[in-house]
Amino acid sequence: MNDVGHTAVALRDAHFRLKRLARTWAEAGTARGREPLGPAWQYSDLPDEACYLDGQTLELAGGLTLIAQLAVSFATTGTDMLASVTVEDDEGNVTELLSTGPEEFPTTAAKLATEIDRCLTRMERLDLSPALR
Repeated sequence: MNDVGHTAVALRDAHFRLKRLARTWAEAGTARGREPLGPAWQYSDLPDEACYLDGQTLELAGGLTLIAQLAVSFATTGTDMLASVTVEDDEGNVTELLSTGPEEFPTTAAKLATEIDRCLTRMERLDLSPALR
């Protein structure tokens, strides 16, 4: 498989892992609803930059919203990514529960896929029981 195919498969798999994770979290707690945040692509005015965004939100009790997201930035200078889980209240205050990414820019599609997997595995291991009650 070439780099484009490898990257496409990694992003597709990440999308379905995020959906499954949000569904699991919603079933484990008092979530009132779940909404997708993607997948979406954002393009820069520069021809060599684009960003892939994906995630899920869960509406929790007490006016709280849990946000699980993955952002992958592609550029000729390197590829970077961030996986995060945050809780936001009605007033816009944000509590970060997880923010993780690679130590270095992944230089190949295979390395990017490995980093996406590592970050989503950390997200899946996150104990959200206090936030979901």
